[in-house]
Amino acid sequence: MKYLFYPALISLSLISCGNNDNVTEDAGPIEKEVYQFDFKSYAVKETILYTGGTSGSKTFPQESFLSSYWSTYQQPAWKKIVLDLKNNSIQLIAGNSADAIYNINISNDSVLINDKVSKPRYIGDFNKKNSTFTLKRTLQYMKRERRDNGNVLTIVQNVSFGTTRYDDMFGILFTTPADMIKAEDQVLWSNIEYYYKQL
Repeated sequence: MKYLFYPALISLSLISCGNNDNVTEDAGPIEKEVYQFDFKSYAVKETILYTGGTSGSKTFPQESFLSSYWSTYQQPAWKKIVLDLKNNSIQLIAGNSADAIYNINISNDSVLINDKVSKPRYIGDFNKKNSTFTLKRTLQYMKRERRDNGNVLTIVQNVSFGTTRYDDMFGILFTTPADMIKAEDQVLWSNIEYYYKQL
């Protein structure tokens, strides 16, 4: 009886040792936490211009039209981007005083910056599968000519992160294109994408 116990004990220990061999194979791949990107190219996605005098007629100017309003649109201010998923931050690198670091949130592929001044702002898209980053920038320009009632000439121009739509432009200087009664009145916006690839 005593001799039957030992073979059973040895068999049991061999079975339990054999099951431990697969422990390292079950571990998933290690997720990359810091991505470094370099600027490669850009694309003007849309440029829309409303001009006054005929109740705000809408046109789609050629890309060359932009240089009168934004002379450096073909090159982003930042040549490199570092995306740190562990610390939830993005670093925009120009190599000068334009360098910036923001806290971020990522929702699906969309990257939102938190500057604690305003609500989170959309800055671009991170494609983890292809290791690419698309920085979104937008030009907004509005010009309201002097009116007969004493209103002065007003010009508003801004380049910022994200994209611009119709609703972002009307409701500020002009409620609708119909309010653009002077021939020199203008509402212009352009959305540009800057493409970055992993270093």
